[in-house]
Amino acid sequence: MRKALLTGALALSLTFAAVTGVAAATLSIETNSVAELVADEKAKAVLEKHIPGISTHDAYEMFKDMTLVQLKPLSEGLITDETLAAIKSELTTD
Repeated sequence: MRKALLTGALALSLTFAAVTGVAAATLSIETNSVAELVADEKAKAVLEKHIPGISTHDAYEMFKDMTLVQLKPLSEGLITDETLAAIKSELTTD
């Protein structure tokens, strides 16, 4: 009985998420790698808007597993606190 209730609750929450369009997790500049962000169509557009050419950069293979926060000190000033704030803001809004 308990298992059935838990299964039902899980199914209901998944249905609610699908109907409302709420994602299970929001993409983040702190926890998601550049590759994970680039794999998401919306996030990739945000990245390309603020850091043009990031997904096609010659060194992409070297930094794709890093987060943007980790990449910032290596970006030679291309990625600023303001850039990160703008990307973070756009990733958390629709």
